[in-house]
Amino acid sequence: MATNVNRRSFIQSTIAGMGASMLPTALLTNSAFATTGNMNPASWAGATDPTLYQKVWDIRFSNTLPWALDPTNAVLAKALNVDAAGNVPVLGVTLKPNLPAVGFVYHADAGTSNTFSVKAGQTPWPMLGPLGGHFADGSPIPVTTLWGYGNHELESIFTNGGGLGVTFPGRSFVVQRGSTVNVNWYNNLVDASGNALPHLVGVDQTISMQSDANGNAINGVPIAVHHHGGANQAEFDGGPDQWFTPLRKQVGPGINAPGKAVNAVGDHLTYQYVNTQEASMHWYHDHGEGVTRINAYAGLAGLFVIRDANEAALIKAGLMPTGPYELPVVIQDKVFQADGSIAYTGDAPELNGWNTSPVNSVPGYSYDPAAVAAGTAVPGPGDQPTHVPEMFGDVICVNGVAWPNLQVEPRQYRLRLLNGSDSRVYNLNFGSLPIWQISTDVGLLNIPVPMNTITIFPGERKDIIIDFANSVGHKLVVTNDAAAPFPTGAVPASTDGVATIMQFDVSKVLDTSVYKKTRMTPQTLLRGWDKATPQLPIVYVAPTALTRQQIMLGEGCDDYGRIMPLLGTVADGTHVFHDPSDITVPLGTTQVWEFWNSTVDSHPIHMHLVQFRILNRQNFTGAIEEKTMSNGWFGVKFTAPPKLSRSLPTPAPLAEQGWKDTVVCPPQQVTRVLVSFDKPGKYVYHCHILGHEEHDMMRWFTVA
Repeated sequence: MATNVNRRSFIQSTIAGMGASMLPTALLTNSAFATTGNMNPASWAGATDPTLYQKVWDIRFSNTLPWALDPTNAVLAKALNVDAAGNVPVLGVTLKPNLPAVGFVYHADAGTSNTFSVKAGQTPWPMLGPLGGHFADGSPIPVTTLWGYGNHELESIFTNGGGLGVTFPGRSFVVQRGSTVNVNWYNNLVDASGNALPHLVGVDQTISMQSDANGNAINGVPIAVHHHGGANQAEFDGGPDQWFTPLRKQVGPGINAPGKAVNAVGDHLTYQYVNTQEASMHWYHDHGEGVTRINAYAGLAGLFVIRDANEAALIKAGLMPTGPYELPVVIQDKVFQADGSIAYTGDAPELNGWNTSPVNSVPGYSYDPAAVAAGTAVPGPGDQPTHVPEMFGDVICVNGVAWPNLQVEPRQYRLRLLNGSDSRVYNLNFGSLPIWQISTDVGLLNIPVPMNTITIFPGERKDIIIDFANSVGHKLVVTNDAAAPFPTGAVPASTDGVATIMQFDVSKVLDTSVYKKTRMTPQTLLRGWDKATPQLPIVYVAPTALTRQQIMLGEGCDDYGRIMPLLGTVADGTHVFHDPSDITVPLGTTQVWEFWNSTVDSHPIHMHLVQFRILNRQNFTGAIEEKTMSNGWFGVKFTAPPKLSRSLPTPAPLAEQGWKDTVVCPPQQVTRVLVSFDKPGKYVYHCHILGHEEHDMMRWFTVA
């Protein structure tokens, strides 16, 4: 079983001196989640139940990788374990005969061409194996209760009138560049009687979250849907303050802000996506403040694919794999309870976020041994679920199933990789097979870049071409050897479950009757097939006249002594999320944003609204000291302006020379990006390690 050694190690003396303390009554009374917390300790587990883990590991590579772009009902049939007659024995239902090919791609609402009504809800889902399947010892594979998204297409697929309200992951949007679509988002996280459902995992009652407009606690689990990679108006961004509770009984302050009247009424939110970006794979996922990490972990995520004329020309020329040879690969690590339900690290005491100080011990706080010994330490969450700075699962799931296998033909495939994990970085190894990276987050590279391994951080997407042509009869196990936390944590042993991702079995007969073999090479021009997708200039330095935003990445702690990755400015140090925006960008301008990382972690920083080019990275030195922030929590600031190294900046490597929306910022380096701002409004930028984003590594910027 996986074992992760976190540098934020638990201090035994702290808990021993503290005992099991409850949250302060006032805090619980005022909590935004006082009515929706999950107090089942089994859902706070830090590792999968050992017996279940072994059973899942023993049948690894028996699950088939679901195809997230499937136009047929094959994914649905496989997940439900449908027999030849259309029966779903374990549910006691039968699929309707001659069921239309709904597929795993959304179709527009009836009578429209560009409007989609999509609901978030709860469903049982066969995550560990097909519904009604069995482990190697003959015991039944448990069904996992998850959240997901769905629309009308699956709601009445059974002969008894029932169906599936949602799927995990949510089905995929596939749209053309420049085609505007409207999505009606519904929060249906309610039971059959319309009562709000509790969360599937523990809800930390202490981290930041707004009340409703009247100051009331939030009743039910709020959601906010963010189109990650989209370049949309602020009212359609799905930012952390744009949440709404089940059946839209309460909304966050970002819903009815000035200029956002389009979302002012109704039982849902209507968002408009203009899809002006180049052909690329985005994703939609939850972004509600205080619940982003656990809502996305519970299943609220899906893919959003944009097509364009440049990509179509590559396909027509026989250079780009398409159809069944284009495979989204969404990688996540999970933890499971004994009954197959998901769990999320957040229990007490040894995994509950009590951490060593990022700098010097602050007298009186929980990580201060002297205060603990004297009995004067601030009490901690005790036996309540609590936030942790990083969450690492021990079962690897791809496209929603554990350790899958895919039979492939001896030809080129396009793998569209997304790291959908909470905190885990992956360094993927594909053996000796030739691989070429062809795109970054939001656009193609100029030419394919030969790669030995692919390192991908949470929130990033990377397209690769892999060629199985000379591997007939071989089985390729994709492996991972990235440290957790990255880059200074423990590297998994080769026998560790998290070192294994999935398997490709090159056992299918080559079929060129519909799709000819593609002939991508490292010399293939990927851009310029259409005038809207020209070749990208190489960027390294920016004109000195451009405004530079100098952003500090640091680590502080909250009033419970829990470690907090933070953002701020180089001049002023770190801030908490709810501090006013300290960056205002004139509309229509281009700037250089510099991320000065004073921590020991690499942070994937995601900027809403914009896409950008990475310029370079450069080492720096700079001492830090503690700083008391606006709410009394401890942050950090530079004791003096940091100094750049004498060496020249290092240009972004070729595989990062495309359009990005998430940039990796290594420790003790300044990372520079060139970014333009073309829409007004208030947006956020944040670390996409969700445990970091949530508490409190997220800040506002304003375009005006």
